[in-house]
Amino acid sequence: MGSALCKRYCACCQGSNEGTSNPSVSLFYANPSALRNRHVTLYNYKPRTSKDLMVKEGEEIDILSREGEWALVQKVEEGGEVKQVKEGYVPSSFVAEIGSLAAARWFFGSMTHVDVKRCLLRAENQNGSFLVWQNMEMNDIYFLSVRYGDIVKHYEINEEANFQNLSRLIKNCSKEAGCLCTILTEPCVKLDRPSISTLAHVAEWEIQYSSLQKGQLIGQGQFGEVWEGIWNGTTEVAIKELKGVDSKLKKEFLKEAEIMKQLHHERLIKLLAVCTDREPFCIVTELMTKGNLHKYLKSHSEIRNLEISLLNGFAIQIAEGMVYLEEKCCVHRDLRTENVLLTEMLCCKISDFGLARLLKSDRYLLSYDAKVPIKWMAPEIFHDQSYTIKSDVWSFGVLLTEIMTYGGVPFPDRKSHEFVTDLMDAVTISPPADFPDDLRDIVLQCWNHSSEKRPTFKELQTMLMKCNPMLKTVELLSFT
Repeated sequence: MGSALCKRYCACCQGSNEGTSNPSVSLFYANPSALRNRHVTLYNYKPRTSKDLMVKEGEEIDILSREGEWALVQKVEEGGEVKQVKEGYVPSSFVAEIGSLAAARWFFGSMTHVDVKRCLLRAENQNGSFLVWQNMEMNDIYFLSVRYGDIVKHYEINEEANFQNLSRLIKNCSKEAGCLCTILTEPCVKLDRPSISTLAHVAEWEIQYSSLQKGQLIGQGQFGEVWEGIWNGTTEVAIKELKGVDSKLKKEFLKEAEIMKQLHHERLIKLLAVCTDREPFCIVTELMTKGNLHKYLKSHSEIRNLEISLLNGFAIQIAEGMVYLEEKCCVHRDLRTENVLLTEMLCCKISDFGLARLLKSDRYLLSYDAKVPIKWMAPEIFHDQSYTIKSDVWSFGVLLTEIMTYGGVPFPDRKSHEFVTDLMDAVTISPPADFPDDLRDIVLQCWNHSSEKRPTFKELQTMLMKCNPMLKTVELLSFT
């Protein structure tokens, strides 16, 4: 990042500042005096039910009403001399008010600087690719970030910046760089779409197995098999067929699954429905075609070409999701890279949260020949003590070693029974010798034999952010 400072105007942002007298409004609206119920679609949407409306990115629509995550919208289609009015449901997150920052292709919302770097340095982007974002590490201060070769430059934006002058800045800087490092070319690619926690605006929580079509087997493990699938002939989903649950446990299963359904966070896989009209019971979730983090890391293990900031970014994202579970008093019990799934933009989503408790898998833990994550388990588990969120913290320390060793097997010099013996004897364990020093200290804190002395996930998130700080020497674009 550079250190040049444009204190008042740069060549690319001079001009009128009309409409900025109320920053709380002008940050979001190009013309606050002309607010209307006109919206624009941000993504294509293919109907999931007969009551949905097909829309394409960039269409103007009216919102008639909102129902949870869904909006009843209306659009006008022109066909020659005849205008046709159509209405139906679309996800609310797929639309934005015209003239708002949310409607701009280049606005990415609240992010960390690590996420910004990960997005801009994708192969699909070029020199001059850019985005505008709010820095969640710095009280949501706005930044313009630009790809410059293989690095990312960040430009702090004055808090009174609005849609009009940001649009003007981007337009002008697309012709002449001004005080920026390079001219702006195209907005950063957006390959992910907002995920929705319901199958449709009227979808039932318990669905019939006949509404599902199984496709390719994409995974299997401790809890059962996972299949690509289609719901209602329209919607791609993941179908997890669970082992260890039968009709005798149906009531308990539904109770536990309902708790899991209430957990909503961008770092958690969306649980969409359950299927209990036949055995094995199924959980239906959003489909993640990119696979899991372990598979991704192993695919790079030979050439080891991933930047340390990207690897650390994975850990930060996972910690963020675990902070949410920690606040909800929810324990994961099986935290490892195989249970972290990736979006197209390499955003992490934690899966299988709650399944270990739901399926009563504790009975398997001391069976060394079973396919269970012995080397991820905290020592208190082998002393028959309660599993707590601090047990997940121990597992997170092991997950950190997985990330930094590109999916390597934890403690490769120890067999499972030897590892358990060491834990029960309170033998100190350490990360690999070539482990980054700043992360080594974090891992050792996670592996404190006293669970009470281990850090919280909130503390871990803060520590990880400090390992990859955003440089303070940023350029300032001022509109005042």
